[in-house]
Amino acid sequence: MTAPSQGGFARWSAEPPAEPDDDFIPFLNETDGDATTTTGPAVGSHAVPSQSFWVRFREWRRGRPFWGALFAFLGGGEILLTMLAPLPIIIHFGTLTLLGFAVPILMMLSALMLWIAPHPRLFYASLILLLSLTSWILSNLGGFILGMVLGIVGGALALTWTSEPRSRRA
Repeated sequence: MTAPSQGGFARWSAEPPAEPDDDFIPFLNETDGDATTTTGPAVGSHAVPSQSFWVRFREWRRGRPFWGALFAFLGGGEILLTMLAPLPIIIHFGTLTLLGFAVPILMMLSALMLWIAPHPRLFYASLILLLSLTSWILSNLGGFILGMVLGIVGGALALTWTSEPRSRRA
């Protein structure tokens, strides 16, 4: 019993086909350049990538304000943790408590957007800076100052980031 071709890639059968497939594409042998009928990699085997994970990660990281977004994300996380912490030293200003939770969440979302879509970085970096300064009033003195400082440093790094390579001094 033979099943129809699944996108031209695979056929399953109880017995091998007697005639060659019409959609069979032979692999090229790299030594002599002829078309030969060599078999491809075994099913389930993993091809060796041309670049290692760290090389690809470095290229991805250099294409966006990675460190600025990381500092801003950590700052927003620290502010959020101080808002959620069961500490006796928590400072809240009345009905602004909900805004105190919105500030670090928006900081963290802006940092994620810097990683995902780095092109509108000026908007996200400016938003991170404004939210970091706002956290002083709304979120336990900016996460006891540490989260606010991390957010300001991250926003400043993201604001000044450029995708052009650095020039090397002679």
